[in-house]
Amino acid sequence: MKKGCNIVLILFAVLFVLSCDSNKSYTEMLKEEKRAISRLIDENGFEVLSSYPENGVFKENQFVKLKSGLYINVIDSGNGKRATVNTTILCRFSVKELLDDTIPQENFSNGTYPIEFKYGIGLTSGSSFGTYYYNQGLASGLEYVGDSAWVKLIVPFAMGSEYHSQYGIPLYYSRVRYIFEK
Repeated sequence: MKKGCNIVLILFAVLFVLSCDSNKSYTEMLKEEKRAISRLIDENGFEVLSSYPENGVFKENQFVKLKSGLYINVIDSGNGKRATVNTTILCRFSVKELLDDTIPQENFSNGTYPIEFKYGIGLTSGSSFGTYYYNQGLASGLEYVGDSAWVKLIVPFAMGSEYHSQYGIPLYYSRVRYIFEK
């Protein structure tokens, strides 16, 4: 009986060690991210520009990779009014996690609410959807556009939410709408 218990304890110890070892290293997460973003770019025929267009106009499939690692495509730069610290932003978007075959998530449909955040401060709405998808990358798009703008973003995991950063999951926002609360 004692021998059987020892075998079971050893089995549990081995399973515990193996399960703990399944975490990816930061280097592995960076490699997976690079492959996922390259695959997204290739599959969609995106062109990555070396610098932000002087006139601020992008073609439909042109992105610029910024120093932060964020990729941005400006569809419509908005009405010219720029966000300042503490501006309340209502944001709607369609997003897909790049490492999984997940269905894109969005908050454009009837009955859904935009996520709300204060520029330069952080998330102010308490929805789980907002908490899960709000991140530094999503907010940084506002450095380049203003009120009523539309953009596309590729957000590296380092600029993602706590969850996405922890698990090395980059995000593709196929459309983002920023509206300043009046």
